[in-house]
Amino acid sequence: MQQNEESRGVKGGVEGPGGYREVWLLAYPIVITMLSRTAMMFVDTAMVGRLGATELAAVGLAGILTWTLFSFFQGFLGSVNTFVAQRYGAGNRQGVTVAAWQGLYLALGSYLFILVISLFTGPAFALMKPSPEVQRLAGIYTQIRLYGGITVFISFGMASFLRGIGDTKTPMRIEIVANLVNLLLDYLLIFGKFGCPRLEIVGAAIATLVAGVVAVICYFAVFLSRKSDRAFQTRSHFQIDFGDLRRILRIGLPMGVHNLMDMGSFTVFVALVGRMGDIALAANNAGVTLISTSFMPLYGISMAATTLVGHYIGSGQLHYARRSGYTAIKLGVVYTFFVAIAFFLVPEFLISLVTPDAEVIRLGTRLLFFAALFQLSDGFGICASGALKGAGDTFFTMCVSIGYAWLLFLPLAYALGFWLGYGVPGAWCGATIYIILAGITYFLRFRSDRWERIRI
Repeated sequence: MQQNEESRGVKGGVEGPGGYREVWLLAYPIVITMLSRTAMMFVDTAMVGRLGATELAAVGLAGILTWTLFSFFQGFLGSVNTFVAQRYGAGNRQGVTVAAWQGLYLALGSYLFILVISLFTGPAFALMKPSPEVQRLAGIYTQIRLYGGITVFISFGMASFLRGIGDTKTPMRIEIVANLVNLLLDYLLIFGKFGCPRLEIVGAAIATLVAGVVAVICYFAVFLSRKSDRAFQTRSHFQIDFGDLRRILRIGLPMGVHNLMDMGSFTVFVALVGRMGDIALAANNAGVTLISTSFMPLYGISMAATTLVGHYIGSGQLHYARRSGYTAIKLGVVYTFFVAIAFFLVPEFLISLVTPDAEVIRLGTRLLFFAALFQLSDGFGICASGALKGAGDTFFTMCVSIGYAWLLFLPLAYALGFWLGYGVPGAWCGATIYIILAGITYFLRFRSDRWERIRI
């Protein structure tokens, strides 16, 4: 009877466990969250872009370095989602809360670590060898962002808890509020409006920091609310559990390394582009800002896959876990298809939304052609990776990231960009090959049954 029910559900594709309706209802608030974050990044970049190509290049370079560092902790603390989802699916409410609190303790420890790292950002920019002014401005922006890292880490942990229990709307609302605060302060502090000081890129960094504080206040208000305490005893099970910490570290560290290696390779890539001049770097940053339109919502669908795969593994329904993953992959491909069409048809218009500089627009238009080529692979690769994380298959994703990003992507981008003299388009061609191969690999891994045998 169960097999027949499953067969009817798979055939229908829309209703039932793991169908389009369930995946979309869980995914769309995350997609809106990611779109609002993308819109914030877009407007933030566009505002800074009005200051000049040097300022745009500096904030782009600083943003890449900052998120390279944060990406490790995003993956690391994001593993809380996997534990919460599987325990929630198994009906273990106390275990859900214990995992959430351990995530908060790991967030505090992560902040101490990032403060130490912040002492070395100056030498890091020196190694990248951008122009002296870009290096100076990027250093200032990065220091402010890293000092506010505690708000970012707590938000990672709290959002993972809420999404793990299937509540994706609350993080959406909190992110939107925080983004609106950021945008308002951007306008006031970057340009010195309504009596505020004109702080330019310093104002952009301060706006992001304050918005992070607002988000943390909102997350704690929800987590410690009477409603959450009645459902999960969030005010009671706050003790440190070293066994749980070890389990989260075992699954979370590969996720963190995966993100770090992925973003780290991209940071080195941006540093290579930076050596080609400020115009090349500004065009690269404008292109990356637009690409965020594609991959940020994809992460929303991917997170929905993580949660649902975790729920169904926790409840012992592996067939629904698999179906959830495939549904998410199909949604990702449909979305990226339309993004690819836009990048092909109106690249010049899209780049002009970020910067008015004619040279940057001309070069950025060429880069969006490569972005269009890898969209579909990015779609099924990111969503398949999210499904694997829901099963705790994080060691495999880490190995793919290390091997493909550092042994294929960077050497290929350097060879095409510098040795063969194709410049930024050549480097982006290398990135395109890397993304396509990585997406295929993640998809093939999900098609296998190895992830079904993992126990966290």
